Amino acid sequence: MSKLVVHVSSTVGSTMHEDTGPAGVNGGRTDLRTGWPVGWGRVEKTLTPDGREAEALVLMREPALPGVDVTARPVAVLHLGGDEPGDEILCVAEEQCFSALTDRKDLPHWHADPDAWASVLDRMLPGHAHQVVGCSSAVEADHLVDEVYRAYLRSTGCPE
Repeated sequence: MSKLVVHVSSTVGSTMHEDTGPAGVNGGRTDLRTGWPVGWGRVEKTLTPDGREAEALVLMREPALPGVDVTARPVAVLHLGGDEPGDEILCVAEEQCFSALTDRKDLPHWHADPDAWASVLDRMLPGHAHQVVGCSSAVEADHLVDEVYRAYLRSTGCPE
């Protein structure tokens, strides 16, 4: 699984949190009302077909200030339609607390379904209607990252 450096532009709170199970499990915490912060930014050294850096959403332990670089790993690709069609790479920060979140199939356990990600995008990028039309696996996320990284290398004249 690839690691990315995401240059965070903005961060918001979310409702995404891991199921903690019955009372008494995981230190006695039950259903959490506040979730993990999510950062939005661009993936360094990538180039999408429209000539921009790839965009990513990162589930993090602590909020990141704008301009901070976060090392993350992709877990899925969110496919968007509506007035801003495209792909967002869904990532988790390189933190031990996210070690169990490895693929799209793990997202429901974290209350991180595609609609929750779309809600976060709506808050981060107001004025746009973000419509989720699909969500792909970590394998497809790795493929997309590889593709946009190779496009970046070609644009700089570096050999692949």
